[in-house]
Amino acid sequence: MATPSPAVVVGVDGSPPAAEAARAAAREAGGRGLPLRLVRAFHWPTGDVAGLPAAYDACAASRRSAHADLERMRTGLADLLPASAVTTELVDGRPGSVLCRAAGAEDLLVVGASGLTWGAGDLLGSVAEAVAVTVGCPVLVHRSPSPLGPRRSGVVVGVDGSAGSAAVLATAATEAQLRGEPLRVVHAWRQLSEDAVQRLRWRLDEATSTSAETAAVEPLVVGLRSRRPALPVALDVAKGRAGQVLVQATATATLLVVGRRDVTAGGPGATVHSVLHRVGVPVLVVPVPSPVGPGLPERAAVAATGSREG
Repeated sequence: MATPSPAVVVGVDGSPPAAEAARAAAREAGGRGLPLRLVRAFHWPTGDVAGLPAAYDACAASRRSAHADLERMRTGLADLLPASAVTTELVDGRPGSVLCRAAGAEDLLVVGASGLTWGAGDLLGSVAEAVAVTVGCPVLVHRSPSPLGPRRSGVVVGVDGSAGSAAVLATAATEAQLRGEPLRVVHAWRQLSEDAVQRLRWRLDEATSTSAETAAVEPLVVGLRSRRPALPVALDVAKGRAGQVLVQATATATLLVVGRRDVTAGGPGATVHSVLHRVGVPVLVVPVPSPVGPGLPERAAVAATGSREG
């Protein structure tokens, strides 16, 4: 059986945030030279629906309405992609399950940060959060920055120096080049002793810790610069919780890229949860399997979360 060609897949539900996500997905597809698939889940309760006449086929009418909405969305993207590059799919099932099945490992899945389910404005919707931490392909959680905010430029990526960071860094570099923007590599670190109660708190030498943390990620950045000399790359090693540091780092950025651990290796972690809920720009979540076993160094067990701390 032939392997499906890579595509950009976007989940839509008829809401304004989904329409914005569809346009963002169309731009991503155009920049990558990939087709775009508009996927909408259709879930209808079993049995009669209270308040509807028995003779009225509400399910069929709702399905026709969803089909029509998909077609309107497809034609509305004509200024970004040719019609032949956009397909639509109406799939029976709940949104989270449908999107998890719709995207293959080589695809890019795009979802709006909020939609018809819980989530509105700056809040993260339940479907977006579920697929971002579950799907086996990169997931772009689209959120439109406020037009009244600062002028934005640059892609930010969080790394921790592990082998998983290399994959996340490569993805972020590609995103920066596609956008024609510089890349800022951020590594956050925090001494575990700082979470102790005051009378038990002890501190390591901060300069020594900073030097060691820089040495953990600098070789990755040096290697990236040699492979992509045309890409401006800056390295920022900051003390603090990764989630807080990355939120601050994206104050004027256009995109944040983070890695997440595989669910079987302990889940996405606090950092991914923090940025999905608090960052005001699109977030690209890159799945990185984290091998966890006896004697495995701590860095390898927390691949690409941006820090050893949430």
